[in-house]
Amino acid sequence: MINNLLKIGVLVVTGRFLKPRLKGLIVLIGFWFVIRLLHAEYISYVELSADISFLWQASLLKIFLYVLGIVVYFVVVERRILLQSNIEQEEKLIQTRIEGKDDGFNFLREKKKLNSKSDHLLGK
Repeated sequence: MINNLLKIGVLVVTGRFLKPRLKGLIVLIGFWFVIRLLHAEYISYVELSADISFLWQASLLKIFLYVLGIVVYFVVVERRILLQSNIEQEEKLIQTRIEGKDDGFNFLREKKKLNSKSDHLLGK
């Protein structure tokens, strides 16, 4: 019983994690698939022609494109998710200020000017 609940919980958490990232991950996997297919075709060509002069460059290019795909994914997808979460947090903060919820510091927010230690000493 508990194992089934844990499995369902893991599936729900995984689904919530993957939902905003799903399109980006599908594009990334498709990009990697195309790179792998093109590299396999080049390897087949090299085996038939026995011309290995550009083989190491092709392998380096494949690795570079894999890494480039990951970097572009993080810049496009993960950065967007991070910016959205920051915007949502700011909106929640603004909403709590608008609603006037008392967090214990409202008496300071209502003052026109806050006095420093030197202002207190000069006032005495």
